[in-house]
Amino acid sequence: MTPMRLCVFCGSSPGGRADYTAAAKALVEALAANGIGLVYGGASVGLMGFMADTMMAAGGEVIGVIPQSLKDREIAHTGITALHVVDSMHARKAKMAELSDAFIAIPGGIGTLEELFEVWTWTKLGLHNKPCGLLNVAGYYDALLTFLDHMAAESFVKAQHRAMLQVSTCPTELLAQLSDASAKMAKLRRPANAAVVDVLAWICIQDRRLLCARSQGNEVFYLPGGKREQGESDWDGLRREVTEELSVSLEQASFDHLMTVEEIAHGYDEPTWVTMKCFQSGYAGGLVPSGEIEEIAWLSNADKVCCAPATQRVFEYLCDRNLID
Repeated sequence: MTPMRLCVFCGSSPGGRADYTAAAKALVEALAANGIGLVYGGASVGLMGFMADTMMAAGGEVIGVIPQSLKDREIAHTGITALHVVDSMHARKAKMAELSDAFIAIPGGIGTLEELFEVWTWTKLGLHNKPCGLLNVAGYYDALLTFLDHMAAESFVKAQHRAMLQVSTCPTELLAQLSDASAKMAKLRRPANAAVVDVLAWICIQDRRLLCARSQGNEVFYLPGGKREQGESDWDGLRREVTEELSVSLEQASFDHLMTVEEIAHGYDEPTWVTMKCFQSGYAGGLVPSGEIEEIAWLSNADKVCCAPATQRVFEYLCDRNLID
């Protein structure tokens, strides 16, 4: 299953060797030949600009995503298919991930590494099922690959997670590897006939523990929240649910979307998945269980086995970022 859009992370500098631009050209030509669109960081300079120009010249689709703070500094590319200007670096990565079916990093700097490692982590945590690859041009990433193997040997990275990163020195070979990985991951995605439940959830952390709730007659813990009512915004729906469950008032000024999780829903007889949008917010009140809530608890990552599958994904995400113990 060939990805329809590929996100390429690369440098805003051309680098110090002609090999880097040659590899970028070969990759773009392979994308254009296979009808695969390019998603990238939106700049008109360095390898970023070179790839965009080459892809446009080949008649391909090019979508750039750049934060407002970098728009002028990186010289945003205005001659591409579409340019999205976003508020922050976090929003940039989230938008690029949303638009893409797979990811490749070619030579670049610390920003390139940061982008690759974040989307790879999201794949590891199951926040998306999109493959990640590394194009190792002229040995540029040899030392990094050696270190990744060292991390696995020292038991800080599991072997199956290390194997998620596809690596090649050849652009066409790497695209084939990503296509195979995407096909395998597709088997893990939500079945076409599965019902989907949209849920809003509140992430509240205190003393490096996550607030969870258990409803009457239920054996597992969930994040506080629930389904929105017709016409409600994310804010209105979550505020209403949390107030009903815990007798607290959320603070809109600090209301912020942190992540979205898609996972098998707990407690359904028929195939059902939950799409859970998770928000952080300050609050006022005493956290008193009310209505259908029987128990609340502040849980650590070790307690996630007591939680519903989607909530377990949130624990993994927060623990991976050292926000909870």
